[in-house]
Amino acid sequence: MKSKYNTIIDIFLLQKDFYSKLTDKSMWLYIGIVFVGLRDVIFYILNPQNTKGFFITNLSLNFKTAAVLFITALIIGFVDVICFSYPVFDVIKHFKKRSEGYNASVVNTYSSLITKVMKVYVLTNILLTPMDTLIYFCSRWTFSTESMILLFITTAMGILSYFWFNGAITRGLCVLFRLSNNVRGLVFVLVFCWNALISSAIQYLLSLIITRL
Repeated sequence: MKSKYNTIIDIFLLQKDFYSKLTDKSMWLYIGIVFVGLRDVIFYILNPQNTKGFFITNLSLNFKTAAVLFITALIIGFVDVICFSYPVFDVIKHFKKRSEGYNASVVNTYSSLITKVMKVYVLTNILLTPMDTLIYFCSRWTFSTESMILLFITTAMGILSYFWFNGAITRGLCVLFRLSNNVRGLVFVLVFCWNALISSAIQYLLSLIITRL
């Protein structure tokens, strides 16, 4: 029974070996940051609850608009990844140093971890993109049919997606920092709350730019 549970966890949160094999090389990280930015911008525009409504019907897509959206995606991608990764990294590093003591080898190890933390955040965004795409289509269907059942299903999917997202990040951080099982709950709360704040800030930044197009 336990092995089946671990298999399910590995499927949804990715295997621990996957996170431990992450490197601190930056090339794929930059590509991932662009992906995160494009993802943020596209899902914001597609959100039927935004003032711009759906991308296809309410936004005039021309070369100028596309250029602005792409530049916005680049900026938002860097803001999203950096503003999540550095504070979370610093908090975990602080408590990890206190428990292990301060020495040069620990500092050198942490200096390479920040890139890996960013990669964990990027990878979880990629992991959740199919789910969020499904939620978008369900949301669109819900708004067109005004079905309460679909609304309930879509809401439940959104909640599960958010917990899945934060759970995958938490697992990645615990593997990278070699944290014990008894602190996983605290790490999850930290990731959960900080992601909520970052998400609100990103939504606000996007609203300032995209609503003016």
